Amino acid sequence: MSANTYLNITEVDFADIKSNLKTYLQSQTQFNDYDFDGSNMSVLLDVLSYNTHYNAFYTNMLANEMFLDTAQQRDSVVSRAKELGYITRSARGASANVTITFTGVSNAISEFALPKNTTFTTSINNRTFTFVTPETNIIKNISNTFSKAITITEGTPVTQEFTVSDASPVKYVIPNENVDTRSIRVAVKESSTSSANTIYTQATNIRDVNNQSAVYYLQETHDKQYEILFGTGSLGKPVVNGNIIQVEYRVCHGIQTNGANTFSIDNLSVTPSYTSTNLAVNSVARGGVEIESVDSIKFNAPRNYKIQNRAVVAKDFERIILNENTNLSSVVAFGGEEAEPAVHGKVYIAIKPQGELIPTATLKDEIKNSIKTRTMLGIDPLIIDPTYLYVIPTITTYYDTLKANIGTSAIQTLVRDSISNYSTNSLEQFGKKLRYSRFVRNLDNTNDAVLNNEAEFQMQKRFVPSRTTATLVDLEFHNTIEKNSVTSTTFTFNDFIAQLDDDGLGNIRIFRFNDQKEQVFIDATAGTINYITGKISLNKFVVSAFDGIEVKVNASPVNKDIVPLREQIIIISSADAVINTQAEVTN
Repeated sequence: MSANTYLNITEVDFADIKSNLKTYLQSQTQFNDYDFDGSNMSVLLDVLSYNTHYNAFYTNMLANEMFLDTAQQRDSVVSRAKELGYITRSARGASANVTITFTGVSNAISEFALPKNTTFTTSINNRTFTFVTPETNIIKNISNTFSKAITITEGTPVTQEFTVSDASPVKYVIPNENVDTRSIRVAVKESSTSSANTIYTQATNIRDVNNQSAVYYLQETHDKQYEILFGTGSLGKPVVNGNIIQVEYRVCHGIQTNGANTFSIDNLSVTPSYTSTNLAVNSVARGGVEIESVDSIKFNAPRNYKIQNRAVVAKDFERIILNENTNLSSVVAFGGEEAEPAVHGKVYIAIKPQGELIPTATLKDEIKNSIKTRTMLGIDPLIIDPTYLYVIPTITTYYDTLKANIGTSAIQTLVRDSISNYSTNSLEQFGKKLRYSRFVRNLDNTNDAVLNNEAEFQMQKRFVPSRTTATLVDLEFHNTIEKNSVTSTTFTFNDFIAQLDDDGLGNIRIFRFNDQKEQVFIDATAGTINYITGKISLNKFVVSAFDGIEVKVNASPVNKDIVPLREQIIIISSADAVINTQAEVTN
């Protein structure tokens, strides 16, 4: 038989495979007189080609599933991620903060417990969802008032038991794909007749695990379900024949309850008697997410492996905190050497909650405690609040009257909505810069009738001044400021309705208007301004009253692009935007 010089093995498509087989057989002397297009031989070639094509496709897909980058099936991606020590994020229920107040409780009682899994309900689109207290809360008597702000999290509590059996071993799989793994609590009893149990905690760092550590391990298994595993005697205390494993967890609905803002008490069991309860919503439900997607696993697994569950550089802190806290929309971390003034040995972490401007003290403490064990020795992590730089735009919109089928006020409303959407989608996170060209381009796409837009920006800082004590107030714009551009809202100073401005020489002045509408300076050196760094300092500033809920200080930027620094976030105030329209007629 001659060499296989006519057999091309690089083709995998059916037609190409059949053509290659036909060419090869035609080159063999044994088949010189055969009609390869005849029905019998053609059928045989079809069978061979289909078989080869199926095997090639199967082998290709099999090879793809062996690598994290090319795998398509979720089970394959999860399996590859496990090899990198990555635990996929489960679905998570949304959390809300409410204040519960009890009336009619005896004042002789100092405190009582609101049990874990106290249930609350909310209705969204005629569907009822359950929220529970994830932990026990202590309601204390404060000035004969029993009230406390508590966190409630969406999910239905479930308890499940497994029996350890050497004769019939089973896997401890939680049979719900929407389990919120944050809620898993594991306890092990010696036997079915035993009343005492041992609490097992999830092992997150085997560095601290020995053969007596009561820990369990968690991993995603088939069909988006999670499996609980125990040590075999070296990395964790093993479970033995006859043990009863009790697992408590919540089954949630992910993103479906985000935004819930009305709750009612469904089941309340407390020891003291009471007359009534009242619920006040402090923050709406946020942070609900679906189980981690395949694309997210592919992205996060190798980066998590690179971090090795340690926070060394700033990006490590950001990635760990964002991955573990779905109720945060943005995180930034920077070393103390970048702070003003520099503080060595510290890392500053600014966090922005979803839908809120400032994180609660409880949330900051939780994140600090979570990250501290993974921080290098000698480094102290500090969780700080974000600072906000508001931008007040003045817009001139040119529009074509022939194309506009709506009025001027409607055009202004559309432009204002575009400003709000741009701020929400393109800014309002750490590190997001306000690019003038992109902002104006976004406004140009507001409506077909809009021809072009021009914009001018005013930067704004807001603060609540003291009414009793003269204090130093620092306002950091972190952008170069034009001279003679500082203005402010009004406040009462020395019994006068006053405002702030600058003299162009580096001084901040407090002034008022007299009856002739002329400026009268009350304090010509009330503070200083650094036009280059954009820092305003007010010395010993105290007022007796002010307009609104805070004092607003405006300044014009030198550059059209506005850039945030470190913990600063830019927000465009669409409500305060000035929108002018200019009608044109185009051919």
